[in-house]
Amino acid sequence: MQWMGLSNIWFALIIPAIIVLYLLKRKVEDRVVPSTLLWQRTLQNWEAVRPWEKLRRNLLLFLQLLAACLLVLALTRPAMPTEGITADHTVLVVDTSGSMLAKEGEETRLSRAVSEAKALVEKLGSAQTMTVIAAGSEPNVLVSKSADKTELTAALQKLTANMGTSDPLSALSLAGAIAANEPGSGVIWIGDGNVERKLATQSLSASSASFRFMQMGRTRENAAIAAFVTQAGPNGVEALLRIDNHGSAQSRGTVTIFDDKGKLLDTNQFAIETARSGTFSFTELPVSTAYRAVIAPEQDGLPQDNEIWSVPFAASKGKAVLYTPAGNRFLHQVMQTVGSLEVETVQNAPGPNAEARDLWVFDGEVPDKLPQGNILLIAPDRKTDWLPLAGEQELEQGPQAVSADDPMLKYVDWREVHIAKAAVLGEMPGMKTLVRAGDADLVKAGVIDGRRIVVFAFDLHDSDFPLRPAFPIFMQNVVNWLSPAQTAPIATSHPGESLSIPLTPGATERSLTYPDGQQQAIKANGTVLTIQVPEQIGLYKLDETLDAGAVSKYFSVRLSESESDITPKTLSVASSQAGQGEAEQQRAGTGTRELTYWLAALVLLVLLVEWRVYQRGY
Repeated sequence: MQWMGLSNIWFALIIPAIIVLYLLKRKVEDRVVPSTLLWQRTLQNWEAVRPWEKLRRNLLLFLQLLAACLLVLALTRPAMPTEGITADHTVLVVDTSGSMLAKEGEETRLSRAVSEAKALVEKLGSAQTMTVIAAGSEPNVLVSKSADKTELTAALQKLTANMGTSDPLSALSLAGAIAANEPGSGVIWIGDGNVERKLATQSLSASSASFRFMQMGRTRENAAIAAFVTQAGPNGVEALLRIDNHGSAQSRGTVTIFDDKGKLLDTNQFAIETARSGTFSFTELPVSTAYRAVIAPEQDGLPQDNEIWSVPFAASKGKAVLYTPAGNRFLHQVMQTVGSLEVETVQNAPGPNAEARDLWVFDGEVPDKLPQGNILLIAPDRKTDWLPLAGEQELEQGPQAVSADDPMLKYVDWREVHIAKAAVLGEMPGMKTLVRAGDADLVKAGVIDGRRIVVFAFDLHDSDFPLRPAFPIFMQNVVNWLSPAQTAPIATSHPGESLSIPLTPGATERSLTYPDGQQQAIKANGTVLTIQVPEQIGLYKLDETLDAGAVSKYFSVRLSESESDITPKTLSVASSQAGQGEAEQQRAGTGTRELTYWLAALVLLVLLVEWRVYQRGY
């Protein structure tokens, strides 16, 4: 027996209060009667000095005490432990985070969770319904308030683990909102509790729904590859690997490095103490487009984090074209010193069919059509289809950064910069303002037609900007942003995330190859492709076809690092009033059936009997 509202026991004070009322003598009223001969005994009792009388047998007293005891018992909310489902409507949330792929014997935590969920479905009564939610990167309602056991079972059978980051807070909020709108609802969370820290301050305060947690995890032994970086060295490729031990005992095993063809390049032994990390370096590796690191621990619960790919980055020089009809010594000099670019200065305006370049720089000239590649436009002189220009204005205020945390404004101080006048730019969808002077936009940056574009609305000769230390710093930041293919490799990402992939200007065909060998044609214009990373982990390849040949780019997708700590945790978010008994029930994976309503019904029945007894004068 569990007591869900033991703090209400103080209502038991009503029992002695009822008894005291029966001990007190009734107040006497003066009445004129013919004779008191037959009332002598009664008069003797009334004339006693004591203000109370002897407690006598009274059926009404007994019934009132019984009703009071039942009422106090109901307020303490007694509950009996039970298996199965007790609520009229159950919101079932199944954790599908990456840690649910951990092995528990011969099955994964997720497969065990599905089996337990199916068992709950089979125990549904004829009048009971269930809503099923998958708690992945986004909460997904698979079935809504259904009593069809076949439909519920089929939905559970399709559950798959999420390899990226999960959002348990949204799943719990959604479950609480559904339960709040459906009277008689309860929430059941099936998982390993790996989201405990994220849910520590979360509760189902929006509803009075009960919460029940079913633990699917037991083991905590797991070693994982936390980082794997490769880069070109003086005598070949160098690699740095870090392994984390999340288990309760020392982790021992082997680590092996392979090339992109699966050839074994190097191997080593590792022994890492509990809650520690080990770092291993490999030198003079043969040149390869990508490298795969694999660990084989003696005891391991999650095999998905035992393998990771790394793509070495070798900086290459991009191709840039500078077109400045009036000449600009400041711009020409800074373009030769910033970035990793081969700068070609041309005297004639590039035509619409000009050969693709990584970066085009236009000074005082606006092209009618955007060429293939990213664009840096300085001092626009006229309006075009893609550039709204509305004249020129004198500036009365100094320039100020709009978003100081933007990468292009990093370490750039505009306080000592003076600008005389600037072009008036209209609204440009896809572009944001970086620098402004009063209500005039001085620098805009964004993406138009798949191309990264930066626009300086002022002429460098109409300012002292080139004479300030901020000029080369700002130009370095701008060029780096406009030529991402030459400044950084494609970052390692997790499934479900948004990833920006630099595209080679001028490519006619593109295709993306998945780790399982599946190929997908890519239709994209411009220099940047933004995708949502698929659920497959491993090495991806982007192939681009150019007039001069083919180009391949690689990037890796891995399991989210936060899922590698598979230590089971107790998830308790039921209510701030939940007592120790309720928490024990949640840890045990069993539910409770409250007896409050039955006791309340008994109280009403006793009060009905008391009323009938009073009417009959007993």
